[in-house]
Amino acid sequence: MNVKVKTPKVYSLLSIAIIITFAVLGSQLMLQQQIRAQQQQQTNNVPSTAPAPSSNNKAPSSSVSIPLSKGYVDGKIAFFIATDASDNQVAKSITNNTGFKINFAPNLALSPDSSRQQGYDFVNGIRANGSPMGFQLGIASALPGEKGYSPLYQLNFVKWNANSTPRILKSVAEVITAQKNGELDVSRTNIVINSPAVMINK
Repeated sequence: MNVKVKTPKVYSLLSIAIIITFAVLGSQLMLQQQIRAQQQQQTNNVPSTAPAPSSNNKAPSSSVSIPLSKGYVDGKIAFFIATDASDNQVAKSITNNTGFKINFAPNLALSPDSSRQQGYDFVNGIRANGSPMGFQLGIASALPGEKGYSPLYQLNFVKWNANSTPRILKSVAEVITAQKNGELDVSRTNIVINSPAVMINK
């Protein structure tokens, strides 16, 4: 008896394998082409979905300009900035005279006496432009590095008496001497100004 054995057609299996391979390779090629096309669009400045920054929305500045105020310490000109005052009227007065907004900070008045230095501001006498109170430059008792210095400036109002002749005073010692001579009155207040000295290299 003759038995016929059918041999598998190898070529047909190879054909199927080749077709599948080409299909897979073709899909990969198409995917790569799509990726390249997207990359090309991005390099050609095609607008993205992210909103463009508005020209009206400027980034906040990283600096601020604070006017320097002059004052005297031991007969020499010194420079100060003021940012806060414990009294609202004083804050407004300094704001008006310097053009820089001074914060009203009543809690400054709660600072202990030991954390303050003494400052003397004139409420009458010789007028001066740019002075926080409108009269002669104020006088502080110390500068950074000196005994008694603090950026917290306790305000003492100095008022020339009617029978005296106002003049420019440049140190605490001169104020005390004029007070002893009856030329002026010094009124101690509980008003505190945050007014650090600024050292300028010349």
